[in-house]
Amino acid sequence: MTIDTSTAFYDVMFDAKKDHQPMNLLEEKALEQVRAVLNDPERLNQHIPTLPAMLIKLLETLKNPYSDVFDFVNILEQDPAFATEVLRIANSARYCQSDKEVRSLKRAVSLLGLAGLSKIATTLLMANVIPCKPIYYKMFGRQIWVHSMHCATLCELLAGSHGEDEFDGYFLGLIHDIGKIIIFNCLCEALGMIMMDCSPGTKVFKKLMSEMSADISFYIAKEWQLPQLYCDALAEQSVGKEQTKPLSKLLYKANTLSEAYLMQVKGLVTEEELDQLFTLFSFHSSSWQQFSELAVEIEASVN
Repeated sequence: MTIDTSTAFYDVMFDAKKDHQPMNLLEEKALEQVRAVLNDPERLNQHIPTLPAMLIKLLETLKNPYSDVFDFVNILEQDPAFATEVLRIANSARYCQSDKEVRSLKRAVSLLGLAGLSKIATTLLMANVIPCKPIYYKMFGRQIWVHSMHCATLCELLAGSHGEDEFDGYFLGLIHDIGKIIIFNCLCEALGMIMMDCSPGTKVFKKLMSEMSADISFYIAKEWQLPQLYCDALAEQSVGKEQTKPLSKLLYKANTLSEAYLMQVKGLVTEEELDQLFTLFSFHSSSWQQFSELAVEIEASVN
């Protein structure tokens, strides 16, 4: 396959013209900080975002075969602001087909369906994990979040053909790049120490960041004590690892395709290269068109 998506996320985020240049002061400082964090478990744990308590309850409820609508309503009622957001979405044109306003959480859950509610709830809760200092969010954080949602959407679209649960795929896609948050934080710290005319972008730096972020994502999933199937899938995304489990293969395909989409938008990949990727993954162009339309909606919805 001629298309290389291994550093696609950073190729889009940073200046690709610097690919063959040696690492600059900012990159060296950021890399130094990332390695220092990785080599110090206590320091690494300080960088790990807190998993929202409601999300933990939601995941436990989803995995319980005896859960019902009332269990989900009880979870939502514990956070009035979150419950209000769920009601707002339930009353949107996408879900509400009548003039009658949806006012009860039970009705909202019934209307959205457990799968729909879980997807919406997970997205809303995980969005709070992304650091939000305005200047750095605009520079890096927003791109990480949009890419994560793109990957989650592709995981959901591909789940059926891989015999996997759509929610498992969506959630895994959403969290697979959580390691980039650590990279993001280290870059922000380095930016605070280095003159702003110095920016990242060399190929060696981007490759190192990609490799490290995958390992960090796996570590965070374990620290969060997520279900083993998620941890196993993330473990097999590390460089040099073979994807042996269905959910791991699903994530690998979805992430590669979502990064190919980034490259297409930036004009960094040809139609021929995309066709080769589709053939390799047995992915139909009609599904790509469907995803492309959803991707535009996702980007427009993220502030």
